[in-house]
Amino acid sequence: MTNNSDNNGANSQGFDYDFLVEESLKNVVKKVLKITSETGLVGNSHFFITFNGDDPDVKVPSELKNFDNSDIKIIIQHQFWNLKTTDDYFEVTLSFSGEKKKIFVPFKSITSFTDPSVGFGLQFKIEDNFKETDPNTSFNKNLEKAKTSPLDNTKVKSGEIVSLDEFRDKK
Repeated sequence: MTNNSDNNGANSQGFDYDFLVEESLKNVVKKVLKITSETGLVGNSHFFITFNGDDPDVKVPSELKNFDNSDIKIIIQHQFWNLKTTDDYFEVTLSFSGEKKKIFVPFKSITSFTDPSVGFGLQFKIEDNFKETDPNTSFNKNLEKAKTSPLDNTKVKSGEIVSLDEFRDKK
C-alpha cells in the first residue's frame, strides 16, 4: 500500500501504518531540535544526524558532498549556531575546518538521528522521490546497503509489536 500524502496515512484500502509510524518518529526529531533551538542542548546531549545529500532540497556546502556516498552526517554538539526548526526542515550553522557554514535539511531527507549521550537512536526509510534513474548510482547502492544494514540485525515481522527498550543500551 502506498501513501497519498494528502490523506495523512490513510487511503481507500486502509491505514498506511508504516507511514504513520515514520511520521511520528520524525516528530520526535523535530521536537528535540525545536527544544534545542529554544533552550540549547540539555545535559550531555548531542546529536548525530545523517541525511541524504541527493535530496534536491538539501542545501549544504559543496565540500560536504562526497561523490561516493550520498549520506552526509553532521554533529550538533559544541560548535553550532542559529539552529532553526520548522515543521518541514531545520537549518543550522556549523563549523567545518574552522569556517562557519549554513546547512538546510528537510526532515524528509533524514535517514538517522542519534543522541549517543543517552543511547537513543532512530533510523528512517529512504524516500524514493529523489532516487536517480541509473541503477549504478551511489544513491541506489546506498539504498541497497541500507536495506541490509548491520545496524538492522533484528528481523521484525509485519504486525509484530516491538518495544523500544530492545534497542536502548543497557546501563
